[in-house]
Amino acid sequence: MKIAYLAPEFYPPWGGVGTYSVNLVKELSKFRNMDIHVFTPERGKDYNKKDIEKFFGNRITIHNISKANDTFMYNFYFQYALLKKFKEYYRKHKYDLVHSANLVHMPDIFLKFGKQPYPSVVTGHTTIRGQVAGFLQSNKNFFKMAPSEKGSIVLYPLINQLEKIYLKNTPNLISPSKKFAKIFKEKGYKGRIEVINYGIDTDLFNYKKIRNPYEKFPQFKNIDKTKILYAGRLISQKGIDIFVRLMHELIEEKRNVHFIIAGQGDEKNLFRLIRDYNIPKESYTFLGFVQNHDLPGLYKLSDIFVLPSYYENFPISLMEAMSMRCVCIATDVGAVTELIEDSRNGIVAEAGDLLSIKRSIYKLIDNTTLRIRLAKKGENKIKKELTNKQMAHKTKKFYNEMIK
Repeated sequence: MKIAYLAPEFYPPWGGVGTYSVNLVKELSKFRNMDIHVFTPERGKDYNKKDIEKFFGNRITIHNISKANDTFMYNFYFQYALLKKFKEYYRKHKYDLVHSANLVHMPDIFLKFGKQPYPSVVTGHTTIRGQVAGFLQSNKNFFKMAPSEKGSIVLYPLINQLEKIYLKNTPNLISPSKKFAKIFKEKGYKGRIEVINYGIDTDLFNYKKIRNPYEKFPQFKNIDKTKILYAGRLISQKGIDIFVRLMHELIEEKRNVHFIIAGQGDEKNLFRLIRDYNIPKESYTFLGFVQNHDLPGLYKLSDIFVLPSYYENFPISLMEAMSMRCVCIATDVGAVTELIEDSRNGIVAEAGDLLSIKRSIYKLIDNTTLRIRLAKKGENKIKKELTNKQMAHKTKKFYNEMIK
């Protein structure tokens, strides 16, 4: 089977969508007779296609058809490059199926206006309407939003109409959650929807395999405090403002805590918030972007992972933290409750409710037995139900059904 996989975000991953693509392609490429061609932008001055193909065991072929950076417009350049170049690749390779990695990116939107001689599928991580609603709920000040958020809001009417056209011309859709499958049906999607949960690499995110989490992060070895982690994009939708306010209040209340922030995005806004709330430098560590292969150690050394998002689908960072026995507090958005059963394998708090999140943290700080029990239950759920191998097998089965 020859697959064209269209991925505006790929390796190294920026966020959940990129991680999904890396995990899926890595496992799919291990199947016999699976020939995967990944179309993706070249990103960063140190980008090396050969090294990335080597990471995948030289089992995939990468086609860099544009360049990318963390701005809104890079996706348009990728869409335009596909319009100009994809037909030539298709004539040469005769792909059996085209898989678009992300609905909001709509990588092959321009190709949808013509006849497609191949089956196609898109993964619906979210919709532009839901994404913009998340931006607006989390940050009412347009001028303090990240550039990608501003671009999405300004062009929302156009993107929303294009998304409708895109879905109308895409016969198959993968939804990572039951909740979003229901949303797509309610919004009038007429094609076939298959629910395939995300999976994570449980060989990499394996609690027992990480012997010394401080090897990569020695700066935390002598911090004898409860370590509270935020790991995700530095954008308002992810609730970074709530996390900084949380830092401020726990420090004011003289809790014995240390905060860790890992991720890339709008660093300028993050440090503006830190200044506004007078967060002392010794109370937090900002790591910036952390490579995926280093994240397991970071989750393991952390005591509590907080996901204060205003909008999510089926958060991969939450799955990673659970897999590493880092007890999780997440807001009740998207399909979070398909992952976390409140007070059974983690804690669910109300989105935007700082007091609710803070009370949950107090509960975990003050009850070590509860923290360990929830953490182990979370790890068990991921290992039993949500591995990348399970995701790949279900996706391959769906591919086979599409090309019959």
